[in-house]
Amino acid sequence: MGDASGRVIAVANMKGGVGKTTTVVMLAEGFAAEGARVVVLDLDAQASASYCFAPDDELKTIISARKTITSFLADRILLNDRVPIHDYLTPAISKVTKAGEALPIDMVAASPRLRLLEREIILKMAEGKFGARSLEGQSLRVLQKAIGELKETYDVILFDCAPGISAFTEVAIRLADLVVVPTIPDFLSTLGFEAFRLSIWENAHVTRSSLPRPLRRPAVLPTRVSGRKRQHREVLDALMAEAGEADAPFELFGITIGDQAAIERAMDPEQFAEAPTFEQKWGASVASVRGLVNEIRRRLDG
Repeated sequence: MGDASGRVIAVANMKGGVGKTTTVVMLAEGFAAEGARVVVLDLDAQASASYCFAPDDELKTIISARKTITSFLADRILLNDRVPIHDYLTPAISKVTKAGEALPIDMVAASPRLRLLEREIILKMAEGKFGARSLEGQSLRVLQKAIGELKETYDVILFDCAPGISAFTEVAIRLADLVVVPTIPDFLSTLGFEAFRLSIWENAHVTRSSLPRPLRRPAVLPTRVSGRKRQHREVLDALMAEAGEADAPFELFGITIGDQAAIERAMDPEQFAEAPTFEQKWGASVASVRGLVNEIRRRLDG
């Protein structure tokens, strides 16, 4: 990505089941395989990305040790603790190797309690007679400082955002250099994307919010694409036509991610008895991973 470092990428969509976590893992391992220093921040209480990197007992140990985004946000916002984000990192979390070395990926994992944390913060704000804007401001202050700290160490900072729109997700989106929106090219997914885009980029709330405006239009990444489905072809054509207009409200990736068995296998940590190489893990889909990384590099540099 040129001479710049510390680029922030948020992977988000209001709708679940569109390949969001898969995209995060592809990007993390794809960038790391090219030598970039990567950190993943899991903002989804389902902790799917965390599980992909640290399955079962390892994730339990991380949560017990309070090395999670939940603990970081609770300590910073509820307890006003100034412990740096680096203290919540799990280093070298990837089991995938390249040239005999583990990929350089660190992570701040999620925990199921993240879902409750925002409610706790809202209750605390209400007790102090503070409104929603105070929650936005607190979240912005904390995550903005964390990003500043991480930019000193990492080339790529990846946010895996929860489905829906939480305060934390909204802040991550507004601080990102690029927001990648995985979207299946079918009626329901594109309808969900439209609602998501209007909520964050075009709703009247955008101008009333205390948060900064998003840095750029959302970038739609077609996922789980099947060339055999007529609806997929038709929806892709429609997205391409709209994205090509001068005042298009979104960008559209040139690459599409197919519904490949190789990707499903790569996303199952139990498929590999030993640490696989990058090429072994992604198999037939390795070209898709590299193509996605290369296109994101071009978009960020351009």
